[in-house]
This record gives sequence, C-alpha cells and structure tokens, in this order.
Amino acid sequence: MRTLLIILAILLLVSLGLNAWTLSQLTSVKKELRDQSKKVSNLINDVNNLKNDSGKEKSRPSPDQKVMVAFDNDPVKGDPNAPVTIVEFSDYQCPFCRRFHKEVLPKIQQEYISTGKVRYIFRDFPLSFHKNAMPAAVSANCAGEQGKYWVMNEFLFNNPSKLDTDSILASVKGLGLDYDKFSNCVKNEESKQEAEINSDMQAGRNYGVKGTPSLFIGRTGNGNQMEALYLRGLRPFSSIKPTIENLLNSK
Repeated sequence: MRTLLIILAILLLVSLGLNAWTLSQLTSVKKELRDQSKKVSNLINDVNNLKNDSGKEKSRPSPDQKVMVAFDNDPVKGDPNAPVTIVEFSDYQCPFCRRFHKEVLPKIQQEYISTGKVRYIFRDFPLSFHKNAMPAAVSANCAGEQGKYWVMNEFLFNNPSKLDTDSILASVKGLGLDYDKFSNCVKNEESKQEAEINSDMQAGRNYGVKGTPSLFIGRTGNGNQMEALYLRGLRPFSSIKPTIENLLNSK
C-alpha cells in the first residue's frame, strides 16, 4: 500500500512538473509570436514608408541631374566673377564632409579657386542626428560677423571633438575673435544666424538635398542663380574635375 502511494505521489509530481514545463513553453511561444508579430508590423510600416518616400522622390531632383540653384549672402571663396560656381551644402559633424574639406577641397582651391576659375559657396545643412552640427554652424556664422568665417570653418573641420559650444568658446581667443561679442552671438537662441541656417536647409531640401556633402556645380552666369549639376555624396577630386573642365569649356 505504501509503495502504491509513493508511486502515485511520484506520478503526481511528474504530472505537475510536465504541466509547469508545458505552461512555461506555451508562455515562451506566445512571447515569441508577439515579438514576431511586432517585427512583421514594423516591416510593413517600413515598406509603406519606402513607398511613400518613393512617391515623394519623383518630384525631387535626382543625383547628377541639373537643377536651378539660387545664392544669397553665404560665405564665398574665390573671384565672384569666376566662370564656374560650386555650391556645397555641408554639416560640420559629418565625417564625409570633413574628408571633403581635408582631401578634395584643397585640390579644387589650388587648381581652380585660387586661379580665378571657380568661386566656392558654403551653405549649411546640419543633419538632425548630429547634435553638435547646428551649434557649430551657428558658431561659424557668428565668427563671420567678425570677419573670421573661414577661420572658424577650418577650425571646426579640423577639430571634430570640439564642436560643442563650450569647446568652441574655449578656443575663440586663439582664433582672434572678440570673446564677449562671440559669446553673446552663439547664446542668442533666436539669432539671425540660426534663421540663416534654417533658410539654407530649406533651400537644400527644395533642391533635393537629403545628405551631406552635396555639391551643385554650374556656370556662374548673371544674377543670383544658375543651372547646376547635382553631385551627391563624397566624391574624389578626379570625378569632380571633369565636370568643372566641361563647364569651363562650355559657352
């Protein structure tokens, strides 16, 4: 009798253990199904967003397509009457922009800007996921108020770890800037510099800019706009040079 009770107790424990294990497995399966369902739902949303973006993209210029580009009072390098103009939309925190300014622009400067063949215009396009891009752009524009735009521009691209406002403020005296004037300028939350940057960004979006660097190269012509070829992304000097040469040789 005792043996029978022991056997029944063992069977009961085994049964309870199996039920607990089964319940655990069912819970795990349910959780996995929920996770998979969320992934499928997110994938469907991504596909729908891609469809929407594709529809929008039809109305925007594509890379290497000609588009009318206007100028305003942006910083300029080179002869304002140079036959060819390059407009760059750039982000100080963008590593590809930094490479363009360290590896490509110096060659354009040496061969075309310094010889009066090309004028270069810098326009701001700080990307939203670069938290220091906007403060850096504001700092460059504030330095421009003191005639030091290109000094700050070079500093920012050469010092990617010092793009926050505090680091920039700690460096301004060494750049020949009046600290008080500069500090007041960068701390003015509703400054005309930020308005100018936002204007650049809106213009860039109108031209199809979605990333940096983005170059627009065209014949300078008359007035404040030109028909330009849109070159998206970092490109070597060797791929930009033929475009410049073709424009220089065109009438």
